[in-house]
This record gives sequence, C-alpha cells and structure tokens, in this order.
Amino acid sequence: MSEMTGELRLDGKVSEYTGRWTLVGETMEWELEGKTYRIESADDLSDSISSFVRVLGKRQLKDKVTLRGCLTCENFSMSGMARDMGRGQRGDCDLHELGVEVCYLCCDYKQKNES
Repeated sequence: MSEMTGELRLDGKVSEYTGRWTLVGETMEWELEGKTYRIESADDLSDSISSFVRVLGKRQLKDKVTLRGCLTCENFSMSGMARDMGRGQRGDCDLHELGVEVCYLCCDYKQKNES
C-alpha cells in the first residue's frame, strides 16, 4: 500500500489554516490545528473531502474555508471513469499534464471559479 503526503492549506474568510495531509490506501488523514482528522473514501474521496471541508469550517473552525489544492484548482479535472476507478483520489492537472492527488498543492495553483 503506497502512502502520499503533502502540505495542507485551507483558506478562510477569517484566517488561513495549514497542516499536513497523508493518503494511505483509501483514507486521507489531515493534521490541522493540532488535531488529526480521518476522511474515508466512501467510494469517492473528492466528494468526501468537499463535504468534510464544509462541516469542518462551519462546526470546528467557525470560518468559511476552502481547500487550497488540486481539487479546487481550475487546472484540475477528473473524468467520471477516473473518479470510479480511482475512487476520487486522483485526477489530472491540465497545466502540467500529469496525474495528481486531490489535496496536492503546487506553485501554479489558481482557485476555480465557483458558479
């Protein structure tokens, strides 16, 4: 079982929150503000992360937060087949033309327009 890790950043209206993410199998662990949170894939990790971020911001951080990572980058895409086969853990960076984990953050990050 492979393990991936990287910096975790959440942008909020009140503050910016930083920590680490680790992906082991189908479980994403976030170390943030001195706490460790576990997010299970539930067949689609990207959807689980999106829901978790909303709840974490509202209930724990008392701030409207957005993940700053591939999942919310305008250069990120994930086909339905990739979502099904990869359980929502990985997509494609159209800018760098490579596969990336949903929480990865590179220096070319650009926030996706929310419509």
